[in-house]
Amino acid sequence: MRISQLAERSGVPATTLRFYEGAGLLAAGRTASGYRVYGEDAVERLAFIGAAKHLGLPLEEISELLAVWGPAPVGT
Repeated sequence: MRISQLAERSGVPATTLRFYEGAGLLAAGRTASGYRVYGEDAVERLAFIGAAKHLGLPLEEISELLAVWGPAPVGT
């Protein structure tokens, strides 16, 4: 799914999705024309990030927890 679709499904703004990608919390593939694409697993990953933030964890700690979960799969 494209970034706008993921933003709509997850309730996370596209700007935040780009930030998370830059921070290594979320991975995106690219279409031939350069659009970001995400897999279905990105919705779950964002739910986890949201829950961890709700608990007050800083992004550094969330990143460590996500590393245990496994690398962010790249969308296709």
